Order: sequence, then C-alpha cells, then structure tokens
Amino acid sequence: KPALNYWLMWTGVKMLGMNSWGLRIGSAVVGALLILYLIMALRRLYGENIALISGLLTATALHSTVIFRGATPDPLLILTVTIALLSYLRAYLFPDIRNRELLIAYAAMAFATLDKGPIGFLLPGLIIVLFLLLRRDLSFLWREGRLALGVPIFLIITLPWYLAVGVETHWAWDRAFIFKQNIGRFSDSMQGHRGPWVYYLLSTFLGMLPWSIFLPQTFRDIWASRQHFLHRQPKTLFLLVWGTAWIGFFTLSATKLPNYVWEAYPPLFILLAAYFEKVRAGASRPARWGLVLSLGVLFLIGLALSIFAGWIVPRVEPRLPNMVEIGVPYLLAAGIAGALLWHQRWAQAWVTLGIGGVALTALLVFVIIPPFNGVKPSREMGQRIAALQGQQPYRLASWQWFQPNFLFYAGRGNMPIHHLQALAELPAVLGPEPLYLVCPENAVAAVRAAVPAAYQQQTIMLRYEIYNHENIALLQISPRTKNLDHAIAPY
Repeated sequence: KPALNYWLMWTGVKMLGMNSWGLRIGSAVVGALLILYLIMALRRLYGENIALISGLLTATALHSTVIFRGATPDPLLILTVTIALLSYLRAYLFPDIRNRELLIAYAAMAFATLDKGPIGFLLPGLIIVLFLLLRRDLSFLWREGRLALGVPIFLIITLPWYLAVGVETHWAWDRAFIFKQNIGRFSDSMQGHRGPWVYYLLSTFLGMLPWSIFLPQTFRDIWASRQHFLHRQPKTLFLLVWGTAWIGFFTLSATKLPNYVWEAYPPLFILLAAYFEKVRAGASRPARWGLVLSLGVLFLIGLALSIFAGWIVPRVEPRLPNMVEIGVPYLLAAGIAGALLWHQRWAQAWVTLGIGGVALTALLVFVIIPPFNGVKPSREMGQRIAALQGQQPYRLASWQWFQPNFLFYAGRGNMPIHHLQALAELPAVLGPEPLYLVCPENAVAAVRAAVPAAYQQQTIMLRYEIYNHENIALLQISPRTKNLDHAIAPY
C-alpha cells in the first residue's frame, strides 16, 4: 500500500510505542475526525440538527466498531473521500466558498490517492461526473471547477512519493501495486475474498445497523419526490449517486470485502438523518406498520445473533465460549424503541437505538473479541520467537499460510518476511541466522524434506487458527552444530 497510512501508524508508534495501541490510535483519531467533519460540513448544507444526527449515526453504527479499530488504510480513505465529495458538493452549491472548497476537494483526493492508490481519485471523480451529467451541467467541471489549480495541487501532493518509490524499486513496486493490487483484485478474487452480487447490499445493511432498518422508509420518502430531485434537490441527487456508484463499482469487482464500501455509508447516514429530522418535525408521517416491521427485523437480527453465537458457534468451534449475550442490545433496543415509536416519541426512540448500538460496541470490544484472540496464533508465536532470540538476528518465512498480524508480532522493526511460492525456494532464504517458518501442520513433513542437510528443523509451536480451521506450525530452521543434544521444547 502507499505511504500515508504507514506515516499515521508511525506517528502512533512514536507516541505510544510499538504495540497495538500505537498502531491503532491513528484509526480511532481518524474516526473522530470523520464525525467532527460531518457535523461541521453539513451544518450549512442541512442545518445543525441533521448535521448532528448524521455524526451520531456514523458513530454508533455496527461497522464503525470494526473499521476504526483496525490498523488499515480504510479509515483514512473514508475520511479523505468524504471530505473530497462533500467539499465538492459545497463548492457546487455555494459560490461564496467555491474556491476554498474545490481546493480542499482536490487536496483530499490527493491524500486519498496517497493512502490507497488510484481509487482515491477515480471513484470520487466518477461520482462527480455522473452527478453533473444527471444535472446536465458537465461544463461546470471546466467552467467553475478550478481544474487549472486542482490538478497541480493533486500532482504536487501525490507525485513525489510515487516517483520516489518507483525510482527506489526500479518501478517494481508501482507495477505490482497497479497491476496486482488494483487491477488484479478487481478482475480476480484474492485470498478467497469473493461473494455473490448481493454481497455488498447485505454487508452494507448489516454494517449500518441499527439504522439501516429505516432505509426502506427513507428511500420511499425520496421516491415520492422523484419528479423534482434531479433538478430541484441537488443534495439528494449527489448523495444517491455517491452511494450507488460506490457500491455498484465494487459489486463488479471479483474481490469482495465489507471494508471496500464503507465510503458509501456517509451519504446513506445523511439521507437517514434528513428523514429522521423530517419525521421529528412532522413533515413526514411514516406508517406504523412499516416502523413495526423495521424494528421487528432488528429484533430478529438480535435473536439470530444470540442463537448463532450462543449455540451454533460453540458447536462448530468448541474452542470459543458461549456468547449468547451478543444479541441482547438489539433485542432490548428494538422492543423499547418500538413502544416509543408507536406513541410517536421519535427522539426518544432514536436515542434508544443509539444506546443499543453503543452497548453492542462495548460488548464486542470487551467481551466478544478477546476470546477470538485466543484462537489466533500470531501473538503467541511472536512471543515465543522473542523469548528464544532475544536481541539475536533471525529471519521469517511463510508457506501456505500467512496473516498480516503474524509479521507484526513475530517481526522486528521493518523486518521482511519471505513468502515462499515453492519449497524449492527454501534454501535460498536460509542463512547463518535461525529461520522461523509458519505453515499448516499438514505441510510440516514437506518442509522438513526440503530442508538442506546442513540445517536442522524443529517444530517449536503448534496452535489452532480459527480462520482456516486448522493447526498452524511454527518451525525453527537453523544451521546444524556439533552439539545436537540441545533441543528446544515445543509447546
């Protein structure tokens, strides 16, 4: 990946040390900045109430718990894309701040590109062009779009790093990033991340819980004014194009991950917030049966979560405990909010659902996630390597298994890991230092057969891994010494 997220993680490590807090604090700060930006940017577009509601919906959604705790480039991409698109919309609607907002939009697209590559400007650009085409105002791009300033700003921010890494790696990084990590991921699924065409419709609905249960009412309200919003409601049109284009683009991609479409959440949260405020102000009266149905769906989701985590998961994965409590927040929130909405106490109902979202977040962070860490071998393997090696040098390699967090826990500084494509490559990565190699347990015999006679191999750890449902072995391969009686006890 490009450098921006690594700079953010480096800053966190400098402040808090090389640990999960140091690596993740940047994502948490970015999440807070996203909420703050939404509240500030939407005040002029929609008013203070909708701006505040949009921020609260974003903060309490289910997927926010996951995305803004991970040491990945996604939070920065979400923030920069949101800034780019909302700034462009503000520039389009408000001539008095047009210059400033357009420059912010171009700079944000540049930082998005520096964070995750061409997607940072291609998709925002596509959304802007589609919006202007639907408005029959494409000439805005060159007439008022300040391209003469925007393009140089974009290039000044992005080109230095891309050129530097290209020269440093003789353009190998650039080729691999563009053709494998971008075009390759779009044309062919990678690392088993695939799904049906409805994948993102389902993942978006689940990720935006508990608020997504009201999307049908929101879209129905928009549909009722469909004859006018193309030309009279540019804000609504822009948000619809934004969400639809982003989800549609990644639906066409062969590689599918829920994180890929989080950038479509902000426009949907804004549309939901606008609908909630409309209902609260009495400008729209939703049918009671529709509200009951929506909250019934949330109740059933909570019930399904409890059944799945309390009975099915422990049977399929006995190493995990009973987690029946996971569905309780949604069960309670749906029941209480249903009673409040029936009596048209709108604000209290929204607050109840928000509390349910926060409660589920707390459960996930403090109760549900810790047991899962016990069936992820990377941390324990890293501790074992550190105990054996101390400050002595060593190497890392993987064969038929790898998780990115293994390199974090097992590596030291900017240590690379050799991903073997064939066991014939093993002798080339061996040296005077011990080599620690991870592989599935059923591949240990093949690895042992590939170890040259001048080296000895020991299995120093065997741990179950939940994602692949198999045992993973940590092997130490080191040069043979005269004293062969010394052995490391596996555990």
